[in-house]
Amino acid sequence: MIYKSKIKGIQMRIVVLMSILLSMMMAKGTIVTPENNTSLVWEDSLHNTEEKMTHIEANEYCNTLRLGDFKDWRLPTLSELLTIVDFNSYKPAIFKGFKHTDDDTLYWSSTPYSGSEGDFWGVNFKDGSTDNASSIYDRHVRCVRVIK
Repeated sequence: MIYKSKIKGIQMRIVVLMSILLSMMMAKGTIVTPENNTSLVWEDSLHNTEEKMTHIEANEYCNTLRLGDFKDWRLPTLSELLTIVDFNSYKPAIFKGFKHTDDDTLYWSSTPYSGSEGDFWGVNFKDGSTDNASSIYDRHVRCVRVIK
């Protein structure tokens, strides 16, 4: 029984690592610096529309992302995600310059939802609305970093 449990654990790690490696290969995108007076730059790649992952996988993806010779990418907070919402636009409600956005699915943030343990806030770029989701659900991710 313990042996089978260890094999399952190893298999799960392999799946997560393969997912991260695939995500990193797909992340050959660009870096977007919105004109919204923040010190944030954003990942913009096919990965942002074609891949969904759990919250744990999203954190790992951002922490291992290498884009534009930078390696300090991370999962954004809810407040940071809201800085790229264009509330004057609809479907997608995101500032111009972003080419890869799914406007029907939530994008993960690192901000925990206090109403339910294991849930996190996210933003839907269809209309800029916010919602929470269980960390085990698959959602999109867009990594961020601070300009230094």
